[in-house]
Parts: sequence; C-alpha cells; structure tokens
Amino acid sequence: MFLLLNLQFTAWPEMLSYPYLKNHGFLLYRDMIHPYPPLLTLVLSWLYKFLGYKLMVMKIFTWSLILANDVLVFLIVNKLTKKLAPSLWALIVYILTQPFLEGNMLWFDNVIVTPILLGTFFMLQKKYFWAGLSLALAALTKQTAGLFLVLGIAYLVFQRSKIKNLTSFLAGPVVLGLVLGFRLLTENQFTDFINWTLIYPATKWGQFPGYIDLALSQRELVVLVLLVLPAFAALRLRRGKPVILFWYFLVSLVMIYPRFSFFHAQTAIAFVAIIFGLVTSRARLTYLLLIIVAISLPAIRLNWQKPPRFYGANEQQLAQVIKNKTASDDKIYLLNLSSQYYVLADHLPAKPWSDNFGWYFAMPGVEEELILRWEKNPPSVIFWRDAEPGAWWELGTYEPPKLTNFIRANYTRKEEIQKGIWLWRKN
Repeated sequence: MFLLLNLQFTAWPEMLSYPYLKNHGFLLYRDMIHPYPPLLTLVLSWLYKFLGYKLMVMKIFTWSLILANDVLVFLIVNKLTKKLAPSLWALIVYILTQPFLEGNMLWFDNVIVTPILLGTFFMLQKKYFWAGLSLALAALTKQTAGLFLVLGIAYLVFQRSKIKNLTSFLAGPVVLGLVLGFRLLTENQFTDFINWTLIYPATKWGQFPGYIDLALSQRELVVLVLLVLPAFAALRLRRGKPVILFWYFLVSLVMIYPRFSFFHAQTAIAFVAIIFGLVTSRARLTYLLLIIVAISLPAIRLNWQKPPRFYGANEQQLAQVIKNKTASDDKIYLLNLSSQYYVLADHLPAKPWSDNFGWYFAMPGVEEELILRWEKNPPSVIFWRDAEPGAWWELGTYEPPKLTNFIRANYTRKEEIQKGIWLWRKN
C-alpha cells in the first residue's frame, strides 16, 4: 500500500466513460463501441452508481484487486511447497515488480489477474467447478483470457481426468455464456458484440498500420529477459501440478499481443513471481537485486508522487470549461479529446458513440451509421481538438473524413476554448 499510494496512478478515461454511458442508458455494443466483454464495465457501473464517479473509488477498487493478488500469489506457492519461505520470496518479487511495471492502474489486463490466479488456486486444489467459474469471469472481463479456459480443458484431458471433473470445470463457463448470450439477444446486440469483441480484433484491426506494435526499447527488452529468467528454471519441473503454471505463464506472454506494454503483461508478472518462489534457491538475493536496479528504482525516479494520469488539475480545468460553455442538457461530442471529459463535465454524447481510434471508424458502416443517427438526434456542441502531426493511426492525429465533413456542413466553429480546442455549435 505504501508503494501504491506514492506511485503515479493511471486513471484510463474508458474506466470512467464506459460505466458512465452504461448508467445513462447506452447499450454497450449497439449504442457505443465497447471492444471488450461486459463484466468490468458492469461492475464499475454499479460501483460508480452508488459511490459516485470519483478517483478514490477507482483507486480503492484497483488496490483491492492488487492486494488480493498478493494473497493469491502467496497461497499458490504455499499450497505447492507447504513452506513459508518460498511463499514469502514469491510475494516479495511480486511486490517489487507489479506496481513498478505499469501495474498501478485500472485496466482490463490488470483486472483479469485476480480471477486467473483464483482459478489457478482452485485448479491446484482440484476444485474444478470454482476453477472454471473463476476463469470464465476472467474471460468475461477480457476475451483473450479465454485462452486459460482452453488450456484448463486441455490440462484435464491430458491428465486423463474423470469426465465428472471436466463437466464440473465447464459448468460455470457454459452457464455464464448462456446468460450473456440470452441478454445480448434480447437487447438485439448479439451481432455487434461478436463483431467488436471477436471478429474485428481477430481479422480486421491487425491489417491497420500501428495496431500491432511489438517493438521493445532496450530497457523493455532487458526487463523482459529478467522477468522470464525464472521460467527457464521451471523447465526442470516434473510432470504434475506445477507444470500447468509454466503453461499459464506462456499463455500470459501470448496475451501481450497485439501491442507490447507491461500493463498488458500483468498476468505474466504474477506467474513470474509464483515460478520464482517454486524453483529458485541460491540465486534469490541476486535476482532481487537485479529487479530493484532494473525495475523498481527507475520507476521510482519517474513516477514517485506524481499526479494521476488523465485525472489531474489540467483535466479538471478543461472539464470545467466544457461545463461552463454548455447547457446542462446539451449533448456533446469530443473529437480528438479523451472520453473522461464526458464524466468530468457531466454531459452525454449522442448515440451512437465512438471513441477516437482510427480502427474503430475504419470499420465498414461505422461513420455512416453514426451520421444517420445524428441526423435524427444530433449533439448540440462539438469540442474538436486540432489534429496533431503524425501518421493517421496515432492517437490525436486521426479525423474520420465523413464525420468531419458532416460537422463542417452542419456546425459552425465559434471559439477556441483552449489552445487548439474549438467549440462548434449546430447551425
């Protein structure tokens, strides 16, 4: 908690705007582009509805999950070794890596760590129903976590487990999948859900330049090598329960795709700590020293006691300007501005809503549908930030051509509310 309280916290805009729109009647896949399964947004919408759209609510939720991960890392190693020392070593490694490697934030990749570790713990206890249910919750948070379900099934099959164990493992995922499917069908958004969470990410977006970015800086490469070192020692593990940990670690590395960042590697970091607790002995202090030098100290120099990202004084100031320039019931649209301003300024966009990513607007029919529905119920005000120089796929540079033409034809640019940010009103 000392580290989490003092390291910079990242409050990603979507972690406010997605639940905010959901609480104001937006269907996640028909009225907005929501390229993830619904569980995290639903949970956050309930939290914010009762506790308010506050940064501290987001922080407490995030830190509760991280502390739960601490406990689970300890319990998994303790379950396998029956010893206190390896469990504590694993916990120390996790504490010295997780918050320093982009872990002090709320995002889908961070949230899935808890149900994945919980599912792993239940697998080791042979409580297969609870293991399957936990991993299903992870998959309902981020679709790539479904790989852990597939691996769990393969593990039970290759271990020649009883049919009863396999059916117990599958019971939770099947029931949750049926509930989700029924809800989506009744809301007439099943096709939208399939397109935005599976079809487009798997078959379309990879064709766009910039969507896949696995290039590593020299420092990132050094850190990644340091993280995978314990996994080489794990190759010595004999067949049995610990083997699945190594395969879970490999799957968690695959889940970093399509863009490398350490917050996409949060599950892998947890398994690094677990494997370290299982297989290392004499090299423990040396490894910890390397972690401190290569990971902890650089992050402290960069991020110690810095204001939260996306929720600082500048963001609050711009939100107040937006609020002052609009009537309370005005619908607005933010072009090249991040979506937390809808929440901070307490305004809704018109339906449907899309965030400012080129690969969203590039999907067939997205701009056309947005313009068609805007013609019936348009936003009153557009806040349009000037595009930054750069390739069209980079953040802040893309301007959807059909939508911007529609705005120029139907709105008038009135004033510059901040440098490079213009207010447009409907004609």
